[in-house]
Amino acid sequence: MMQTEQNPAAAGGPARGAGGKAPWALENLPPFSPVAMRLVALLSDEDVHVDQVSRFIAAEPVFAARVLQLANSPLFALQRQVTSIPQAVIVIGLERVKAIALTRALGDFVAPVLRRKALAACWRNTLAGAVLAEALAPLYQADAGAAYTAGLLRDIGRLALIVKYPEAYTNAIEIARDGGAGLAETERNLFDIDHCEAGRWVVERMFLPEEISRCVVHHHDAELPEGWDLVHLVRTADRLADALGYGIVPGAPQRPPAEVLEEAPGASRRARIQLEDLEREVERRISALL
Repeated sequence: MMQTEQNPAAAGGPARGAGGKAPWALENLPPFSPVAMRLVALLSDEDVHVDQVSRFIAAEPVFAARVLQLANSPLFALQRQVTSIPQAVIVIGLERVKAIALTRALGDFVAPVLRRKALAACWRNTLAGAVLAEALAPLYQADAGAAYTAGLLRDIGRLALIVKYPEAYTNAIEIARDGGAGLAETERNLFDIDHCEAGRWVVERMFLPEEISRCVVHHHDAELPEGWDLVHLVRTADRLADALGYGIVPGAPQRPPAEVLEEAPGASRRARIQLEDLEREVERRISALL
């Protein structure tokens, strides 16, 4: 087994009652933003009122400023400028506020390793999948904010591994690039866990719906059960991100984007999607965080 870096930081994220010892590769993870995670927990309450959310964010001035900055960035492409937290919550909606909080939390989480080009590509892939999931949501008659969140979190296990083991994960990408093994197989060889199972462990300790966990674990599955529409959406977005040039393994063969898009339902609605315009929009939006 390759020797990997160890990080003494305390484990992050609020517990949701999930028991069991962490897989060794996920022990002592650096923390996610505690403010963002508390906000996600609050937003996961179906009975939460917008006033509660506004008061919570406003009580954290630094986080509030970052929420407003991100809300007005090209990443979320809002039609009007948001100038206050209450306005953000009302105009954006609770699901979008959750998406912004998670984007901020994950961006801060991975920031220390993004100097490595190979690992920066992992973050770009994450953002591209989120933006594409949002763009494809109407084809699946899904909520755009929920689709973005699911797409953003689909590879949270990979983000955990690259933050904990930046050198080893860079090596894993090189092994996959050179054809020694697939990336998931290399992950299992190095860490005794692949990024989907790692992601399951992480999201089970966050205040997130079971449907998100399904997306994290199963978005690479060849066959999906009937009714798993959000997982199907996230899988298509993930494949389309690779096809549009946001893949993680350099030089890996990819299907044509138009062929990937055929996986989505609604032929008449698909026909209205212009892939070149979509690609430009994805690049414009993810550049807001890089």
